[in-house]
Amino acid sequence: VALAFSPDGRTLVVGGGEGRLYRVSVDDGSAQLLDDSSPGVLELAWQPKGVLLAVAGQDGGVRLFNMDEAAPAARVLHRSPRWPAGVCWRNDGRQLAFAAGKDVLVFDADGQRVRALEGHAVPLTHLCWRGRDELVAAGNGALFVDRVDTGAMEQFLLEGIPQTLSLAADGRIAACGLADGTLNFRYLNNRKRSRMSGYDGKVSLTGWSANSRYLASASTGASSVVVWDFGGKGPEGSEPLQLEAHEERVEALAWQAAGTMLATAGKDWRLVLWKPGPGSRKPLDIQLLDGPAGLLAWSPDGKRLAVAQTSGAVRFFSLAGA
Repeated sequence: VALAFSPDGRTLVVGGGEGRLYRVSVDDGSAQLLDDSSPGVLELAWQPKGVLLAVAGQDGGVRLFNMDEAAPAARVLHRSPRWPAGVCWRNDGRQLAFAAGKDVLVFDADGQRVRALEGHAVPLTHLCWRGRDELVAAGNGALFVDRVDTGAMEQFLLEGIPQTLSLAADGRIAACGLADGTLNFRYLNNRKRSRMSGYDGKVSLTGWSANSRYLASASTGASSVVVWDFGGKGPEGSEPLQLEAHEERVEALAWQAAGTMLATAGKDWRLVLWKPGPGSRKPLDIQLLDGPAGLLAWSPDGKRLAVAQTSGAVRFFSLAGA
């Protein structure tokens, strides 16, 4: 249910719905059981340029593991009856944030609470950092921008139940896939909003390219990937790129962390590599797996791709010549 690469790309941590955590060596595929104390893993977040792994579980807890240790022991940061959501590190790795009910909690890398951001109108389901001092959060019908330094909060209408929250790398646009089959864009600098419709089912997958130009999306009822181009005047009034190579539902998509490649995986056992752009809608490569894929994760250097399958297998692919 969750994947997290180490900053050097040599280790992948895999979290299972049954609660087990494994540390997998990318070089030889060997797996070490780290922990099985949670009733179920929800999310993983590895500290950028650091050694700490944050794990959110179905027991309502958020734990830290020092991955520099041979046998890391869990340090509990927080536990409550509500499931934590949106566990994320600030880009410099010095602060960790997550949502707990209607609150956002912020901790430093030493495990000390920095601030509790309270007063959100709805329980929060998604969270991400925007620069050094802001957090963007989403819940049923609402999008929030919180200032960590001052505690100030701004609320926006979302017009639906968010399935995703994706923030462009340049911090300008927050995109939410909604349960009603629409995609909501909020331009955070000028507060303008836009809404794209026509999806077949809930918009359950969204992701920005590293250069913040393209937003890839997919819905629960579709085998195609819809890519919106934010170059020039933006996507309003324009036709998106339709990427079609899957024969069944798209289960996962992931952009290269520092590059232009997009990977998608489907229920049809296909792993597809794309390089979307004007006039470029055909796949670069298609690999056939031995079963459906559930999750994708690129290594930080963009040279390797991890594919987690619903069978419990994890496979690694390398870009040719990388």
